[in-house]
Amino acid sequence: MSEAANILHGKGELMEKINLSVGQLLLMQLAAYGPRIAQINAHTGKEQTYQYILDTSRKLAIYLQREGLKISDTVAVCSENNLEFCIPVCATFYLNAIVCPLNPLYSEGELKHALTISKPKFIFVSKLALNNMTKIFRELYWSPRMLILDEYGNNTSWISMYKAISSISSDDANMIQAASVDVDNHVIAILCSSGTTGLAKGVMWTNTNITAVIRSYMSSNTNMLSENSISLSLLPFFHSYSFTLMILGLLSGNCSIVFSHFEDELFLRYVEKYKIQYLPVVPSLMIFLAKHPLVDKYDLSSIKTIWSGAAPLSKEIQNAVSKRLNITEIKQGYGLTETTLGVLRTLDIIKPGSVGVLVPGISAKVIPLGEYETDKALGPNCIGELCFKGDLIMKGYYNDEKSTRETIDKDGWLHTGDIGYYDEDEHFYIVDRIKELIKYKGFQVPPAELEAILLSYPGIQDAAVIGLPNDKAGELPMAFVVKQNNANICEKDIIQYVNERVSNPKRLRGGVKFVDSIPKTASGKILRRILRDKLKSKL
Repeated sequence: MSEAANILHGKGELMEKINLSVGQLLLMQLAAYGPRIAQINAHTGKEQTYQYILDTSRKLAIYLQREGLKISDTVAVCSENNLEFCIPVCATFYLNAIVCPLNPLYSEGELKHALTISKPKFIFVSKLALNNMTKIFRELYWSPRMLILDEYGNNTSWISMYKAISSISSDDANMIQAASVDVDNHVIAILCSSGTTGLAKGVMWTNTNITAVIRSYMSSNTNMLSENSISLSLLPFFHSYSFTLMILGLLSGNCSIVFSHFEDELFLRYVEKYKIQYLPVVPSLMIFLAKHPLVDKYDLSSIKTIWSGAAPLSKEIQNAVSKRLNITEIKQGYGLTETTLGVLRTLDIIKPGSVGVLVPGISAKVIPLGEYETDKALGPNCIGELCFKGDLIMKGYYNDEKSTRETIDKDGWLHTGDIGYYDEDEHFYIVDRIKELIKYKGFQVPPAELEAILLSYPGIQDAAVIGLPNDKAGELPMAFVVKQNNANICEKDIIQYVNERVSNPKRLRGGVKFVDSIPKTASGKILRRILRDKLKSKL
């Protein structure tokens, strides 16, 4: 087979390219859905209509415009999920400014770093993030304007969003129109990369990146966000996966139940009450569905399809959930913040452990590890670095040409840093991240493989594996383990269980350490750098 034949292309027809901006689309669609319920607060039951979002966001757009916000200025939204989150997002899109969603649980250092990347002119902040924001605000040398996102913001030195727009008339708000822009090149959002291996970078999305997600969803005929469906917004809106789902939901007329934080019984109760059919989750939630005793107390029979994304899902956990809930359609997707949403997705054929096939409009190749500018594309069942090309690929990293060149080559291929392969049916499998591989005596040991085995051991609730530095071998695989309540398990038995199931280099020679929890990003990716730092401090 020639190397050109080893470059794969997503199959299926894409709908025609959308030449409208996301702001133009939102103004049309919000008006069309008018009195329909758009969002319900999971914790209070408060409802919000599409008309309310339209009216409030247009008023906010007028306010921001009058206060000097211009095209391509940046606006940060630092908040947990709530009914207000989408309002500054929509207002910023109307004005063709740039939205920068931020994690409200960032440490002071992380928050300052993220804000310094985008230097927002306005920052919308929730009560949850207020304390850390107050501490670093004087260090933001470009002097941004701060607004409190909810109506309880009048007790601080900063005014609330609602007070700011209280004098804007409906007549003025109705005049807002989104101007046309170059949809392929105009940056509309800057999201922070996950930062699992280092400090986050600012990922630039264009209008075309987001509308490519719409086209991709339309081509796959998924009903997950259809006009008559109800969905659960469990995943944080500042994360690329949930941020795009939030925008898709607003454009499709979907009703979303918004969780500001995860509550296990509330989650199960809403699935039962609203007969939720499509469930977007991350692997940590799949572990909950596979192992938690509460799950058996609720009727979850309405669930037709579970979509898992944002981090690798082991086939052991996939099979456990399938068996427990009697669901055959457990599908995976794979993407990065740098690919807007999924570039790989399970379609009709489900293969446990696979993250699916290429979505229409995207090309892929697997290249030898350690090579960058290479024309070589490996064939089926050959492990290498995954590379992608197409309309879902980011424009680059904001104000960081060096990192952009290190990630997107001269031919437009995005080098993901993820190791994987595809089989004869063009189904892809993720092995691990290049930077997270453990090197034992020259052998490459993928932590994800060992973690999947650990999670299949009775009594283990969660697990993570890193390399323990060793003078002779380089690194020794070492496990951090969270026990289930009342589980009677010991290090010796766990090591024996794993070692019986792996080849010699992959044995847990670094031992097992019991911990209360595994540090993770909001989307469920293991923060191995934090585990390594803890290990270094003890060593």
